[in-house]
Amino acid sequence: MITNPRIKPPFKDDELETQEVNAFPVWEVFTQKKETDAHTHAGSLSAPNALMAANFAREHYGQDQVCRSMWIGLRDDFKSKDGCEDTYEVFVQWNAGDRHVHVGQVGAASGEEAEAMCKKDFVGDKEFYTIWTIPHQAMNSIDGEEDMIWRSTDQSYRLAKGYSKIVRQKWDAIRASKDVDDYQKEDLKDTF
Repeated sequence: MITNPRIKPPFKDDELETQEVNAFPVWEVFTQKKETDAHTHAGSLSAPNALMAANFAREHYGQDQVCRSMWIGLRDDFKSKDGCEDTYEVFVQWNAGDRHVHVGQVGAASGEEAEAMCKKDFVGDKEFYTIWTIPHQAMNSIDGEEDMIWRSTDQSYRLAKGYSKIVRQKWDAIRASKDVDDYQKEDLKDTF
């Protein structure tokens, strides 16, 4: 059984209430792992302002892998058909469930015009699911060379795939040893 304080925790005067947290805008985060890669949608987060969104994005999406660059923008700005004369970054989601991928930039007077130009210049006759556009000035950019994104070195040793080569070499060395074969024979004999 859950105690009453766990069901409805008491709030201090300076803590955020649930309604305030739910009112935070949603930010979309795009990451670029290598210089040759396109910016790919990493996920969404809620934050009260651009600075907190950038810090949350660094912590959450830049934690486990080397990340060269991050772009962060309000979800409403990505989906807006309105806007002003600007350079728009355009992102295409080719199939339902895929991530949005940056395909290029267009000069346009609105999000709607930027979407039309994206269809003409980048999509053509190909099938796609959705297109997001955002004015370049509305997007926050974090450059890993000038501004730290938590992981600045290779951290692949933390992932399972990072162990495979080293572990395989150790197991091959152990298996090549005659002592292990003798041990396994004795172990099986005693067990069964």
